[in-house]
Amino acid sequence: MIFHQIGGQNKLTLWNKITLILWIGISLALLSFFTFTFFIIAIVVGVVIFTMSFFRSTPGSARYSQQDKVPPFPNPNYRHKPPKDDDIIDI
Repeated sequence: MIFHQIGGQNKLTLWNKITLILWIGISLALLSFFTFTFFIIAIVVGVVIFTMSFFRSTPGSARYSQQDKVPPFPNPNYRHKPPKDDDIIDI
């Protein structure tokens, strides 16, 4: 049988089998309860953080004014000159 004590051929009594099954059931119930509790706590913390960041009045350093922006071309008279191909030797 499956229910044998370690180190001998003595079978477990019915009471020992029942208590073993009960302890395994209680252990699994506690494990699932605490796992579910931590899962719910993590979801609540995530929702709170999302809500706080969503309804924040000033986004901090992510906001720029028009004066802070740099124009893409600071000098309108500047034109990019491509490099010359003087370094190529033709044979």
